[in-house]
Amino acid sequence: MTLITQKTRGIVLQQIKYSDSQIIAHIYTEHFGRQAFMFRKAKSKKSGNSLNMLQPLFLLEIEAQIKDKRQIQRAREFRNYPHFNELPFNIFKSTIAIFLAEILARVLKEEEANFELFNFLHHAILLLDTEQEHFVNFHLLFLYELSKYLGFYPEHEFSQRGTYFNIAEGAYTEHQNLKFVLNKKESLLLSQLSGKGFHQLHEIKLSRIQRHDLLDILIQYYNYHLPEMGKVKSLDVLKQIFSG
Repeated sequence: MTLITQKTRGIVLQQIKYSDSQIIAHIYTEHFGRQAFMFRKAKSKKSGNSLNMLQPLFLLEIEAQIKDKRQIQRAREFRNYPHFNELPFNIFKSTIAIFLAEILARVLKEEEANFELFNFLHHAILLLDTEQEHFVNFHLLFLYELSKYLGFYPEHEFSQRGTYFNIAEGAYTEHQNLKFVLNKKESLLLSQLSGKGFHQLHEIKLSRIQRHDLLDILIQYYNYHLPEMGKVKSLDVLKQIFSG
């Protein structure tokens, strides 16, 4: 059994209370993929190791001993870095974070490094924290772009020859009479995310109803390609928060 002591960046996916002084948190790390860590409450108030740091999508720097094939790793030191300015204090952003963390906890299973995926997630989370005006559609574009790293990124563009989105094939088609094909209205709605980067969030114009419909389409798309994802518990809360 190989023992490695190393610092790595990480993203909090979910946590489970183990005892009054210990939490098991699932972290997506830069160097070791998804790992479960045991975190202990600091004995001294001067220590920076606070269990409050382990909130959904919080960014960490961790020093840990990693053992191959050990189910729960032990974190020796950890800290929040970079620190958030808004995400924990803005109810809309924190609700998005809870929702996206649940999605990631359900779909990220690999215990090996994927630097491109980690950098995408890290960069996107920082943008969610700093974006001031146009973050209401952030989770939609996040899911759309995340599919690129999960292997089912939508192909082609909405056009006169491709007006129906085939969920099974992940591409636009001219044939509607197929199973798992969105209608024209739904396909056009999904196409609003095509080719957009996070710096173009302001270009995505959606009503509240369209936002909810598009979210349902994306969840349907994920469930088709990742049936093990199952029901997303925080979905209803997210919709409720953005219905006010």
